Amino acid sequence: MLAHEHTPVLLAEVLARTEPQPGEHVIDCTLGAGGYAEALLHATAPNGQLLGIDADSALIPRVRDRLAPFGSRVHYQHGSFATLARLAQGFPPPAVIVADLGLSSVALDDPERGFSFQADGPLDMRMDPTSGRTAADIVNQETASEIEHILHTYGEEPHARAIALAVVAARSRERIERTLQLAGIVDAVYRKILRAPAGRKLWLTRGVHPATKTFQALRIAVNDELTALSAMLPQAFDLLVPGGRLAIVSFHSLEDRIVKHSFQQLTKRCTCPPEQLTCTCARRARAEAVTRKPIQPSPEEIHSNHRSRSAKLRVLRKT
Repeated sequence: MLAHEHTPVLLAEVLARTEPQPGEHVIDCTLGAGGYAEALLHATAPNGQLLGIDADSALIPRVRDRLAPFGSRVHYQHGSFATLARLAQGFPPPAVIVADLGLSSVALDDPERGFSFQADGPLDMRMDPTSGRTAADIVNQETASEIEHILHTYGEEPHARAIALAVVAARSRERIERTLQLAGIVDAVYRKILRAPAGRKLWLTRGVHPATKTFQALRIAVNDELTALSAMLPQAFDLLVPGGRLAIVSFHSLEDRIVKHSFQQLTKRCTCPPEQLTCTCARRARAEAVTRKPIQPSPEEIHSNHRSRSAKLRVLRKT
């Protein structure tokens, strides 16, 4: 069942900091398998409405079964949250907006989607499988310099240059089409750099697979995730009712940096230069931070859900 395929990260913490109330309306910007949505619908019963948005058109029909008991209280939109304001047209002003920036476990575990190097599949990585270029397009068409830039910028991969050159060399022999094909190229680069003997599984000693950062970087590039996040945050804040809460769960430093900066701008009061003794800007903060520092999963949650280990939750209240 879909309900058992996904464990919402930091769910209790999200509910405790956003405090959804009966009758309030909610937007879930990343519907996924419906874990957050289900909990929010229970909290806003009996008549709170929820708008569930997801870029992955394949997920929405599957989650409908899980949320069917809530009937007409649930509304669905297929699209990127980069266009949140358009997708939310006609929906009542929300008191809570939630976005979990992690990849849905349902999509991650499907080899045909190409997000994971754990099983062989087409090198796709599109969150919306109906449009856009794939990861295979990038690794087979871009220059070594551009591939290096993607791996360094979005994956913070320390061996970006070596991997980019290896990719270009490999594609000159045959097109790179499969996930395990690419993972093998990255593994070979690391094996050469670390002088690891053949047969040793590097991720058993390093604690992380050598291809982790490469796959993350390509996924971000394919879906233009950071641009979408930067576009979504101000739209979400504007949609909230006064007193509304915005909760973002991020999974790597680039995402968290964007969220942190956006929240700081909204909670900032005086913008006068530090050397100016008297405030003349008369700026008032538009929001207050519910979480002064990001909340991270407990050791117990990480143990039960290993994919939660890098999650960070930030929550803002509109004033």
